[in-house]
Amino acid sequence: MTVPHEFDEDQVPEHTPAGRRRDARLVLTGVLTVLVVWFALANTQDVRIHFWFVSTRSPIIAALAIATVFGAGIGALLGRRSRRSSS
Repeated sequence: MTVPHEFDEDQVPEHTPAGRRRDARLVLTGVLTVLVVWFALANTQDVRIHFWFVSTRSPIIAALAIATVFGAGIGALLGRRSRRSSS
């Protein structure tokens, strides 16, 4: 008599729906990583950035990364605030 094998969370068999989802996530993560690296390497030109009283030169990708971080932070704060007020 055989005992069913128990799998750890990261050892899901390939033929199950959970295993296929894990594989799809890994492939999607790899593709997105390649696209982000390609985008960063394609945007290395310097641009002048004016922020209130400060001006500086920076690669486009750095300016986009900083804007993304600030935008995500503001979006998270606003989303958290609206969830709190609706409950």
